[in-house]
Amino acid sequence: MSKSFRFAAAVFGGVLGAVLAAAPAGAQEQGFTPIPVIKGVKSLQAGLPAPDFTVKDLDGKPFSFGNERTQRAHLLVFWSIFCEPCREEMPVIQRISDEYKAAGSLGVLAVNMDGEPFVDGIKGFLRQYKYTVRVILDELDAKGEQFAIADPFQVAGTPVIYLVDAAGKIVASHLGRISEADLRAMITQMFAAK
Repeated sequence: MSKSFRFAAAVFGGVLGAVLAAAPAGAQEQGFTPIPVIKGVKSLQAGLPAPDFTVKDLDGKPFSFGNERTQRAHLLVFWSIFCEPCREEMPVIQRISDEYKAAGSLGVLAVNMDGEPFVDGIKGFLRQYKYTVRVILDELDAKGEQFAIADPFQVAGTPVIYLVDAAGKIVASHLGRISEADLRAMITQMFAAK
């Protein structure tokens, strides 16, 4: 079974699980809904160089991470419009994007896993909630076996966050929904380590 199929199955399982199971009262205060993941896939370790990739943005324009990864630090957010924790996390991602945009010290990239057939739905979601964060589309290779971004980054489910410093090295990663306070602490720690 290919990694791509397992990833798609994990995302579908998360969506199906969210629809079929109601979270217990107080779940937001206790933590977050568990995210189904591909077993045996581990996030890339801190200190490794972030993989390069070239994909398209929502408007079909090419985007090359290799051209940007050493110009400033980056927050990469792997997400799907079908992932409830991803949608819940998006206001936080937007606030962080807005906050760092002016300074130019942190680029925020929302890596959408839904694919080109869902571009209209993705654009509609972003427009509905007035999100302006930069969205790029992950895409499968010509054989339909590997994602251009998620596979090299070893993404095992959504949402996943990677912090990449201005030297192009992975600083931290997180699988599952993250609180705003924890994400801000990760970013602060990255900039303090300069």
